[in-house]
Amino acid sequence: MTDFSKKFQEIIKDIEKNITDEKQLEYVNKKITEVSMLHLSVIDELADVIKNKIDNIEKKQNLIEAKVSKIESSVTGIENDIYDDGFEFEIICPYCNTEFVADVESKNEIKCPECQNTIELDWNGGEEVNPCSGHCSSCRSRCGDGFFDEFGEEFGFENQDDDDEDM
Repeated sequence: MTDFSKKFQEIIKDIEKNITDEKQLEYVNKKITEVSMLHLSVIDELADVIKNKIDNIEKKQNLIEAKVSKIESSVTGIENDIYDDGFEFEIICPYCNTEFVADVESKNEIKCPECQNTIELDWNGGEEVNPCSGHCSSCRSRCGDGFFDEFGEEFGFENQDDDDEDM
């Protein structure tokens, strides 16, 4: 028994010991029962209020968890889009016009799954890239067979050694 129950039993025994008149004892026991029932009623009401509050908190928690789950799903999708290990591109085969998706990370060519032809991948958007812009120190000394202008166009020149002899 709890301390509360023990104390209650002690009070009842003390009342029974000190009240000798049966009618008075019956009356006191009745009133103690009424007071006890009032207290139990208040305790039950408080328990119901607490239970309702807990139920509301659980409902709100479930809604929050559902929202967090949705957000996590969206973030995971965004992370996968941004940090995806591969580079998947939609490719149209120039030989058979088959459209397919392929992971082309660090590849310069890929085979068409339909016609098996090799497709060269142009990472420069079709623009020809010239490693020399015509403004580097190596251009002043000579680049290959000629100089390159600011548009990457090569133009010829007389042999530099011949120019040196004229001086």
